[in-house]
Amino acid sequence: MALIAISAAATFHLSVLSATQKPDTLLRPADIESTFRMARPSPNLEKGHETMRKMKFKFPRMVFPMSIVRANAAAPDELYQSGSSVVLSPTDSMIYRWRTNSSWPQCYLTGWVSPAEELFAGHKSYMSEGDVTAIEIWNVSAPADRKALKTMSWNTRPARISLLGTVNFTSRATQSRLGYLDAQELKAPTPRFDCLGDTEITVEVACAACRLEFEQIFSMPPLGFELMQLA
Repeated sequence: MALIAISAAATFHLSVLSATQKPDTLLRPADIESTFRMARPSPNLEKGHETMRKMKFKFPRMVFPMSIVRANAAAPDELYQSGSSVVLSPTDSMIYRWRTNSSWPQCYLTGWVSPAEELFAGHKSYMSEGDVTAIEIWNVSAPADRKALKTMSWNTRPARISLLGTVNFTSRATQSRLGYLDAQELKAPTPRFDCLGDTEITVEVACAACRLEFEQIFSMPPLGFELMQLA
């Protein structure tokens, strides 16, 4: 009798469980993915920006050059005025001068090419031939008379002192897809320098293996060689 009672109790217990519990359903991959929070590469970035605004910190800025002058080795005595036209080739260099009053300790120079659709909307374009991924940036001597940087020839251009580094003049959209270019502003060969406070820098931009032409105009979207304050 005891065995019969135990068996009956077990049968009743199983029937109750089967009546109250639904069988587990298999989740699809999409259902599983939707249950996880999306990981963000910089989860505190927006909060940090808001703190900087409240504390009235200055954000790093892109600084437009004060002068842009061509120097042509094929016509070494020809004088060029500072303007917006940029021409680089095996015989053409550009002399750039920037001035910045930065609250950030370091700056770097970069080739900034906005995405094609933005350039089209802003009526901007450029022409390039050859390798534009390693355009040379040379530190040059600064003349005592700053007016000399407004008009010059190949023979009167400032003398080269040292190679600061190289910059990549391809689209920012293209560069963002290349893992080895991540954080490129923090490592060689990006030209970096101290710039806390009032700082002037004059450089020669040269490209022995390319030809590049565009107009560098102070308007959006950016297109050209730019000084960036580094946070």
